[in-house]
Amino acid sequence: MTHREAIVVGGGVGGLQAAHTFARAGLAPLLLESRGTPGGLVFGAPVGGVWVDLGAESFAKRSREVAGLCADLGLEVVDPAGGSWVWSHRRRPGADPSEPAGHAIAIPHGVLGIPTDLDDPIVAALLSPAGLARARQDLTMGPEPGADAEDLAALVTARLGEEVLDRLVDPIAGGVHSAHPSRLAVDVVSPGLRAALAREGSLVRAAAAVRAAAPAGAVVSAASGGMFTLPRALATRIGELGGEVATRRVVTAIARDGDRWRVTHHAAGRAADPAAPPVATGETTVDTTSRLVIALDGRAALDLLRTVEGLDIGDWELPRGADLAQVCISLAEPRLDAGPRGSGLLVTPLAEGETRRVACKAITHYSLKWPAVVAGSGLHVLRVSYGRAGVPTPEPTLADALADASVLLGVDLREQDVAGHAVVHFPNSLPPQTPEHRARVAALAASLADHPGLAVTGAWFAGTGLAAVIPHATAVAQELS
Repeated sequence: MTHREAIVVGGGVGGLQAAHTFARAGLAPLLLESRGTPGGLVFGAPVGGVWVDLGAESFAKRSREVAGLCADLGLEVVDPAGGSWVWSHRRRPGADPSEPAGHAIAIPHGVLGIPTDLDDPIVAALLSPAGLARARQDLTMGPEPGADAEDLAALVTARLGEEVLDRLVDPIAGGVHSAHPSRLAVDVVSPGLRAALAREGSLVRAAAAVRAAAPAGAVVSAASGGMFTLPRALATRIGELGGEVATRRVVTAIARDGDRWRVTHHAAGRAADPAAPPVATGETTVDTTSRLVIALDGRAALDLLRTVEGLDIGDWELPRGADLAQVCISLAEPRLDAGPRGSGLLVTPLAEGETRRVACKAITHYSLKWPAVVAGSGLHVLRVSYGRAGVPTPEPTLADALADASVLLGVDLREQDVAGHAVVHFPNSLPPQTPEHRARVAALAASLADHPGLAVTGAWFAGTGLAAVIPHATAVAQELS
């Protein structure tokens, strides 16, 4: 049994940042990660000979901590190139009836689809005259309507109407968070928006105020070489500062032992189902610490925390996330040089009576959005994403992705031009940050105060995205240091 100055269970970016914070405080943390490579949903791989992000590719600039961390690690931060679009299944207004349904519109300036200017021609193109007139009521109804709405859909509907929800907020916020806006807590997905509504008396003006307070330029940034370089750099820095990142280690139990925490872990072996988490094998190892951070996936974290006497976990189950899939394609196609749809498109959900021409929920023109990653390769990289909450698990093929990308980008893409591709599945991904879930998180956080030396972090606990996870992981480690 070895005593450690700090132990972190889970090697996603939250766990890595907690360990990094301990190491910067002069402690020597042990990080235990069950898979062979740390980073969680921030990871990359070579596709057609080019290393690209297959997980998270950017971070929200509303949190300056992520950019500061990148700078501290020597990673250049860049903004994306090219504008973003939304694909509507509806026929273009004024189009000939013989024209195929569906058209692309540039995404208007806003916050998660909430426009900052109702006179924007893009907004007028997306909404019917009646829908635009309903949205304008927001400007004069005062701050009270919707002020107590906890989920994004209720807030938008009360202020701007159903059409803004369906045609703007659902495809944009839903595309970002892989959940319908009715399952997204406003204060988590857009901190400060409700407070701005109270000040401004209008949701449109509140969105404009939130955007004005954010850093200039795009709403997201990335590490120049790809976001997958961030966990690599964190793991390296932890080692340089005296910590240890131990991969292929499964933690099976934690328990209070006097003024210390006892952590039991084993070597990790592959489960029978390749998609399942690694399983414990080999001899038992027990370490103790007075500083323990649980930074696992939410379901694994709750299973482990249920073994702690006095923590009221009960029958808590996380909200069901969406089953997502992505087809990443590297190909040589000069007609994509012009970036026909900028950095990519979000696809609106199919409404009753509309004709489906594409099955994907989004496409990212990755090589145009982040050109430094593929510089000199002569290739274009597309990420075609599938899956929404509450629909069957998608099983897209390369042919499916090429067909959808051809429609969305207006370029006939052929399989013979493909240099390589990868299909990645994300089952039960990104549990939505519902108001009910946030209430359970708050209760658990209060209960943790009665267990000195124990803390929890990660996207399920802190909120979705690096902009939420990294500041939270830093704070919990600082409190224990």
